[in-house]
Amino acid sequence: MDLQRDLWILVFATHPDQAITLFHDQAETLAEPALRQLFLDYDLDADDPRIDDLVRRIAEATRERYGLDEPPELDAAFDIPALIQRTVNASSPAWQRLDTLIRAQRDA
Repeated sequence: MDLQRDLWILVFATHPDQAITLFHDQAETLAEPALRQLFLDYDLDADDPRIDDLVRRIAEATRERYGLDEPPELDAAFDIPALIQRTVNASSPAWQRLDTLIRAQRDA
């Protein structure tokens, strides 16, 4: 929770025009029980065999939620999105592995 709060403070401080859209998107996501469960399932060890299934479920849920559109994100021209992702990945080897696998599946 502390990490989540700190990252939202950073986003609102550096990207106030985009932050509210991102915040509402996450709130809508967490309001849906199946999508909220994906967030809860992130709490895995890096070598947990359930990670591959979680990656598949996240990719599927993303396609269902956004279709061919990209999910809202921060302007990539700033360093903040990369800083946020590095911070999240550094907090958990499993999250780093999930990020790597999700990006690979998205780019495939």
